[in-house]
Amino acid sequence: MMHDTDDINAYLSTEDLADRYGLARGTINKWRQRGQGPAFYKRGSIATNPRTPLIRYKLADVLAWEQSNNITPIN
Repeated sequence: MMHDTDDINAYLSTEDLADRYGLARGTINKWRQRGQGPAFYKRGSIATNPRTPLIRYKLADVLAWEQSNNITPIN
């Protein structure tokens, strides 16, 4: 789990982001499908399923999104 004091160039997984807000991964996935939430990046693919992209969120983008949407993480 990343915290605000960590490297802003670090990347968070969908699981990290869900934990940060106390939400289910499915909610984060829905945000992404609807064009909501912080910016995300597709980086390669998941080893167990090459057709599934590996999604990552840059911490700097997450912090900017939180600030612009007045969101406080719970973790």
